[in-house]
Amino acid sequence: MALTSTSWMRKRTRGRCMDRILGEDGPEHRRIRFTIRDFETNRLFDIRKHYLPKKPDPLTGKREFKPTTKGMSLTRDNFMELKRVLEAHSEDILEFLRIGEVSEEMLRYHQAELEAKEKHFRLANDVEIREVDNFLDSHLFHVSHQGAKDVVELNTSHPFAKAISLEEIANSSPEEIRALFATMMATFARARSLLLGASASNPEILFEQTEFDWSKFLESYVEEI
Repeated sequence: MALTSTSWMRKRTRGRCMDRILGEDGPEHRRIRFTIRDFETNRLFDIRKHYLPKKPDPLTGKREFKPTTKGMSLTRDNFMELKRVLEAHSEDILEFLRIGEVSEEMLRYHQAELEAKEKHFRLANDVEIREVDNFLDSHLFHVSHQGAKDVVELNTSHPFAKAISLEEIANSSPEEIRALFATMMATFARARSLLLGASASNPEILFEQTEFDWSKFLESYVEEI
C-alpha cells in the first residue's frame, strides 16, 4: 500500500490526547502510521505500528485501527537527529533497503566526507591516506589509482613531512596537516594523470577532488604573522 497523507484531526478526551495523522503505509494487520501528538502537554512525533481488529468497536460500531507497542515517540531533539541522519545518509539507506548491503567503500567515503567538513574541505572522490615510515625512500609521497579512489602513501620520514608535523601551528594537529597535504597531492597526481591522458582540455580537473576554505585555514596564521 502506498504512503498516504491525511489532514484530519482525531481527538481523545479520556487521555487528553490529540492526534494528527500525517501518513500511513502497510496492510491492515501491520499498518505504520506517522502521527504528531499533543499528549498531556507533551508534543511528540509518533511512528507506530497499528492493526485493524476483526470485530467493530462496541461504542462506535466501526472497526478502527488500534496502536501496538511496536513504535517510538520522538521529541523535538530526537526528530532533529532523525532529520539529520536522513539528509546525510538517505542514499545509503535507500541502497541498503534496495539490495540489503552497503559497501565498505561507500561507508568509508561518507565517513571521510564528514571528517573533511570539520576540517573545511571536502572530498569529491575517495582519497585513502596511509602513513609509511621509510627513511630510505627519497619520495615524499606515492599515489596509486584504484578506479574512483586514490590511495596516498605519505612518507613521514621525509624532511618536508617532518617539518609539517613539527610546526604545530594554530590548532591543527600534525595528522590533520599531513592529511590536508596528502589530499592536495592526490588531487595533483590524479589531475596530472588525467591531463596526460585524454583530458588535456580540462585543466579545472585539478580542483575536482579538493575544495578548501583557505581563508578559514589561514585565519590564525595571519594573526601570528
